[in-house]
Amino acid sequence: MYFRKALPVPCSGVQKLNIYGCPNAETICGESVLGIADVWVNVPSLSPSFLNDCKSQQAFVLDVAHAGIIAASKRFAFDVAVFDEAKRYVEENDFQLSYQIGKSKASPDRQHIAAVFCRYDNQYICELRVMKKDGTLDCVVHFANGNEDSIGQLRWDGYDKIRIPLTAISGDAHWEYDLGTRVRFVFPKSEIGDPHYLYQHAILLLDGAFVVPDTIAGLDLLERSAKAGYKHAIRRMLREQHNQAMQAEHPDERL
Repeated sequence: MYFRKALPVPCSGVQKLNIYGCPNAETICGESVLGIADVWVNVPSLSPSFLNDCKSQQAFVLDVAHAGIIAASKRFAFDVAVFDEAKRYVEENDFQLSYQIGKSKASPDRQHIAAVFCRYDNQYICELRVMKKDGTLDCVVHFANGNEDSIGQLRWDGYDKIRIPLTAISGDAHWEYDLGTRVRFVFPKSEIGDPHYLYQHAILLLDGAFVVPDTIAGLDLLERSAKAGYKHAIRRMLREQHNQAMQAEHPDERL
Protein backbone atom coordinates (compact mmCIF):
# COMPACT_ATOMS: atom_id res chain seq x y z
CA MET A 1 0.00 0.00 0.00
CA TYR A 2 2.88 2.34 0.81
CA PHE A 3 4.38 2.06 -2.67
CA ARG A 4 0.97 1.98 -4.36
CA LYS A 5 0.06 5.33 -2.83
CA ALA A 6 3.37 6.97 -3.77
CA LEU A 7 4.21 5.62 -7.22
CA PRO A 8 4.91 6.49 -9.93
CA VAL A 9 7.54 9.09 -9.08
CA PRO A 10 9.54 10.83 -11.84
CA CYS A 11 13.20 9.84 -11.55
CA SER A 12 15.79 9.80 -14.31
CA GLY A 13 18.46 8.00 -12.32
CA VAL A 14 16.82 4.69 -11.44
CA GLN A 15 13.83 2.57 -12.47
CA LYS A 16 13.81 -0.02 -9.68
CA LEU A 17 15.02 -0.17 -6.08
CA ASN A 18 15.87 -3.29 -4.12
CA ILE A 19 15.67 -2.45 -0.40
CA TYR A 20 17.36 -4.71 2.14
CA GLY A 21 17.51 -4.56 5.92
CA CYS A 22 21.05 -5.04 7.25
CA PRO A 23 21.52 -5.59 10.99
CA ASN A 24 23.84 -3.01 12.58
CA ALA A 25 25.18 -1.74 9.27
CA GLU A 26 25.34 1.64 7.60
CA THR A 27 22.32 2.80 5.58
CA ILE A 28 23.60 3.31 2.04
CA CYS A 29 22.27 3.41 -1.52
CA GLY A 30 24.41 1.97 -4.28
CA GLU A 31 24.79 3.17 -7.85
CA SER A 32 22.21 2.30 -10.46
CA VAL A 33 23.18 -0.59 -12.76
CA LEU A 34 20.94 -0.94 -15.81
CA GLY A 35 18.31 1.11 -14.01
CA ILE A 36 18.37 -1.01 -10.82
CA ALA A 37 19.86 0.14 -7.52
CA ASP A 38 20.33 -1.65 -4.19
CA VAL A 39 19.67 0.09 -0.88
CA TRP A 40 20.92 -1.28 2.43
CA VAL A 41 19.11 -0.03 5.54
CA ASN A 42 20.57 -0.19 9.03
CA VAL A 43 18.38 -2.37 11.24
CA PRO A 44 19.25 -2.35 14.95
CA SER A 45 19.19 -5.59 16.91
CA LEU A 46 15.68 -6.26 18.17
CA SER A 47 14.34 -8.59 20.80
CA PRO A 48 12.06 -11.31 19.36
CA SER A 49 9.15 -9.99 21.42
CA PHE A 50 9.28 -6.69 19.52
CA LEU A 51 7.86 -8.33 16.38
CA ASN A 52 5.44 -10.74 18.01
CA ASP A 53 2.29 -9.37 16.35
CA CYS A 54 1.23 -8.43 12.84
CA LYS A 55 1.03 -4.67 13.43
CA SER A 56 4.56 -4.54 14.83
CA GLN A 57 5.84 -6.46 11.82
CA GLN A 58 4.02 -4.16 9.41
CA ALA A 59 5.37 -1.04 11.15
CA PHE A 60 8.90 -2.47 11.11
CA VAL A 61 8.78 -3.24 7.36
CA LEU A 62 7.30 0.18 6.61
CA ASP A 63 10.10 1.92 8.52
CA VAL A 64 12.75 -0.10 6.64
CA ALA A 65 11.15 0.69 3.28
CA HIS A 66 10.86 4.39 4.08
CA ALA A 67 14.47 4.62 5.27
CA GLY A 68 15.51 3.01 1.99
CA ILE A 69 13.48 5.53 0.00
CA ILE A 70 15.05 8.45 1.87
CA ALA A 71 18.55 7.12 1.17
CA ALA A 72 17.70 6.61 -2.51
CA SER A 73 16.11 10.04 -2.83
CA LYS A 74 19.32 11.68 -1.69
CA ARG A 75 21.34 9.85 -4.33
CA PHE A 76 18.87 10.09 -7.21
CA ALA A 77 17.16 13.40 -6.37
CA PHE A 78 13.53 12.34 -6.59
CA ASP A 79 10.71 13.84 -4.53
CA VAL A 80 10.40 12.06 -1.18
CA ALA A 81 7.35 14.10 -0.10
CA VAL A 82 4.92 11.72 -1.81
CA PHE A 83 6.47 8.83 0.14
CA ASP A 84 6.14 10.79 3.39
CA GLU A 85 2.46 11.24 2.62
CA ALA A 86 2.06 7.56 1.70
CA LYS A 87 3.68 6.52 4.98
CA ARG A 88 1.30 8.72 6.97
CA TYR A 89 -1.65 7.30 5.03
CA VAL A 90 -0.70 3.71 5.83
CA GLU A 91 -0.13 4.48 9.52
CA GLU A 92 -3.33 6.51 9.90
CA ASN A 93 -5.32 3.69 8.28
CA ASP A 94 -3.90 1.20 10.79
CA PHE A 95 -1.91 -0.61 8.07
CA GLN A 96 -5.04 -1.86 6.32
CA LEU A 97 -4.02 -3.11 2.89
CA SER A 98 -7.14 -2.28 0.93
CA TYR A 99 -7.52 -0.19 -2.20
CA GLN A 100 -10.05 0.38 -4.94
CA ILE A 101 -9.68 -1.12 -8.42
CA GLY A 102 -11.16 0.94 -11.22
CA LYS A 103 -14.03 3.41 -10.90
CA SER A 104 -17.17 3.33 -8.80
CA LYS A 105 -20.35 2.91 -10.84
CA ALA A 106 -23.89 3.99 -9.92
CA SER A 107 -26.88 1.80 -10.78
CA PRO A 108 -29.19 3.11 -13.53
CA ASP A 109 -31.78 4.18 -10.95
CA ARG A 110 -29.05 5.86 -8.80
CA GLN A 111 -30.06 3.84 -5.75
CA HIS A 112 -26.72 2.04 -5.34
CA ILE A 113 -23.03 2.59 -6.04
CA ALA A 114 -20.71 -0.38 -6.63
CA ALA A 115 -16.92 -0.61 -6.59
CA VAL A 116 -14.27 -3.33 -6.57
CA PHE A 117 -11.61 -3.38 -3.86
CA CYS A 118 -8.48 -5.46 -3.44
CA ARG A 119 -7.61 -6.45 0.14
CA TYR A 120 -4.61 -8.37 1.39
CA ASP A 121 -4.72 -10.71 4.38
CA ASN A 122 -2.52 -13.74 3.75
CA GLN A 123 -3.46 -13.57 0.07
CA TYR A 124 -5.02 -11.05 -2.29
CA ILE A 125 -8.81 -11.00 -2.04
CA CYS A 126 -11.07 -9.05 -4.38
CA GLU A 127 -14.30 -7.69 -2.95
CA LEU A 128 -17.38 -6.12 -4.47
CA ARG A 129 -18.69 -3.35 -2.22
CA VAL A 130 -22.16 -1.94 -2.81
CA MET A 131 -23.26 1.27 -1.12
CA LYS A 132 -26.76 2.69 -0.81
CA LYS A 133 -27.37 6.17 -2.18
CA ASP A 134 -27.20 7.61 1.35
CA GLY A 135 -23.62 6.33 1.67
CA THR A 136 -24.30 3.39 3.98
CA LEU A 137 -22.79 0.02 3.16
CA ASP A 138 -25.27 -2.41 1.62
CA CYS A 139 -23.02 -5.46 1.19
CA VAL A 140 -19.46 -6.72 0.78
CA VAL A 141 -18.94 -9.81 -1.40
CA HIS A 142 -15.66 -11.72 -1.69
CA PHE A 143 -15.79 -12.80 -5.33
CA ALA A 144 -12.20 -13.42 -6.47
CA ASN A 145 -8.61 -14.19 -5.50
CA GLY A 146 -5.32 -13.33 -7.10
CA ASN A 147 -4.04 -10.83 -9.58
CA GLU A 148 -6.02 -7.60 -9.67
CA ASP A 149 -4.83 -6.93 -13.24
CA SER A 150 -7.17 -9.71 -14.39
CA ILE A 151 -10.29 -7.86 -13.23
CA GLY A 152 -12.04 -5.60 -15.71
CA GLN A 153 -14.29 -2.62 -15.08
CA LEU A 154 -17.59 -3.51 -13.45
CA ARG A 155 -20.87 -2.50 -15.03
CA TRP A 156 -24.53 -2.60 -14.12
CA ASP A 157 -26.82 -4.84 -16.18
CA GLY A 158 -30.11 -3.27 -15.14
CA TYR A 159 -31.04 -1.87 -11.74
CA ASP A 160 -29.99 -4.85 -9.63
CA LYS A 161 -27.37 -6.89 -11.48
CA ILE A 162 -23.62 -6.27 -11.58
CA ARG A 163 -21.15 -7.80 -14.03
CA ILE A 164 -17.36 -7.89 -13.46
CA PRO A 165 -15.22 -9.27 -16.32
CA LEU A 166 -12.33 -11.69 -15.81
CA THR A 167 -9.86 -10.46 -18.42
CA ALA A 168 -7.16 -13.08 -17.80
CA ILE A 169 -8.86 -15.66 -20.02
CA SER A 170 -10.89 -15.57 -23.22
CA GLY A 171 -14.52 -16.61 -23.53
CA ASP A 172 -16.41 -13.74 -21.84
CA ALA A 173 -15.76 -15.12 -18.36
CA HIS A 174 -17.22 -12.86 -15.69
CA TRP A 175 -18.82 -12.65 -12.27
CA GLU A 176 -22.51 -11.84 -11.87
CA TYR A 177 -24.08 -10.47 -8.72
CA ASP A 178 -27.80 -9.91 -8.22
CA LEU A 179 -28.35 -7.57 -5.28
CA GLY A 180 -29.19 -9.58 -2.20
CA THR A 181 -28.19 -12.93 -3.71
CA ARG A 182 -25.05 -14.96 -4.17
CA VAL A 183 -22.30 -13.97 -6.59
CA ARG A 184 -21.85 -16.39 -9.50
CA PHE A 185 -18.86 -16.98 -11.76
CA VAL A 186 -19.99 -17.40 -15.38
CA PHE A 187 -17.86 -19.00 -18.09
CA PRO A 188 -20.01 -19.18 -21.27
CA LYS A 189 -17.61 -21.34 -23.31
CA SER A 190 -17.48 -23.84 -20.47
CA GLU A 191 -21.27 -23.87 -20.18
CA ILE A 192 -21.66 -25.04 -23.80
CA GLY A 193 -19.64 -28.16 -22.90
CA ASP A 194 -16.42 -27.59 -24.83
CA PRO A 195 -13.87 -30.01 -23.22
CA HIS A 196 -11.01 -27.50 -23.34
CA TYR A 197 -12.99 -24.78 -21.59
CA LEU A 198 -14.51 -27.27 -19.15
CA TYR A 199 -10.96 -28.17 -18.18
CA GLN A 200 -9.87 -24.53 -17.97
CA HIS A 201 -12.87 -23.71 -15.79
CA ALA A 202 -12.16 -26.71 -13.58
CA ILE A 203 -8.54 -25.66 -13.01
CA LEU A 204 -9.65 -22.17 -12.01
CA LEU A 205 -11.94 -23.62 -9.36
CA LEU A 206 -9.56 -26.33 -8.13
CA ASP A 207 -6.49 -24.07 -7.87
CA GLY A 208 -8.32 -20.93 -6.73
CA ALA A 209 -6.69 -18.90 -9.49
CA PHE A 210 -8.67 -15.67 -9.88
CA VAL A 211 -11.92 -17.25 -8.64
CA VAL A 212 -12.93 -18.40 -5.16
CA PRO A 213 -11.96 -22.11 -4.88
CA ASP A 214 -14.75 -24.67 -5.21
CA THR A 215 -13.41 -28.23 -5.17
CA ILE A 216 -16.76 -29.97 -5.69
CA ALA A 217 -17.73 -27.90 -8.73
CA GLY A 218 -14.17 -28.08 -10.07
CA LEU A 219 -14.05 -31.88 -9.89
CA ASP A 220 -17.43 -32.12 -11.62
CA LEU A 221 -16.20 -29.99 -14.53
CA LEU A 222 -12.91 -31.89 -14.65
CA GLU A 223 -14.73 -35.22 -14.82
CA ARG A 224 -16.94 -34.00 -17.69
CA SER A 225 -13.88 -32.85 -19.62
CA ALA A 226 -12.07 -36.15 -18.96
CA LYS A 227 -15.06 -38.19 -20.09
CA ALA A 228 -14.98 -36.21 -23.33
CA GLY A 229 -11.43 -37.49 -23.85
CA TYR A 230 -9.51 -34.27 -23.11
CA LYS A 231 -6.02 -35.56 -22.24
CA HIS A 232 -5.04 -32.76 -19.83
CA ALA A 233 -8.25 -33.35 -17.88
CA ILE A 234 -7.60 -37.09 -17.76
CA ARG A 235 -4.12 -36.54 -16.30
CA ARG A 236 -5.39 -34.04 -13.74
CA MET A 237 -8.27 -36.34 -12.78
CA LEU A 238 -5.83 -39.19 -12.14
CA ARG A 239 -3.74 -36.90 -9.96
CA GLU A 240 -6.80 -35.74 -8.01
CA GLN A 241 -7.88 -39.35 -7.47
CA HIS A 242 -4.38 -40.25 -6.28
CA ASN A 243 -4.36 -37.32 -3.84
CA GLN A 244 -7.77 -38.30 -2.49
CA ALA A 245 -6.60 -41.88 -1.96
CA MET A 246 -3.48 -40.71 -0.15
CA GLN A 247 -5.54 -38.35 1.99
CA ALA A 248 -7.85 -41.21 2.95
CA GLU A 249 -4.85 -43.28 4.06
CA HIS A 250 -3.18 -40.39 5.91
CA PRO A 251 -5.98 -38.05 7.02
CA ASP A 252 -3.75 -36.06 9.39
CA GLU A 253 -1.15 -35.19 6.75
CA ARG A 254 -1.39 -32.33 4.26
CA LEU A 255 -0.61 -33.29 0.67
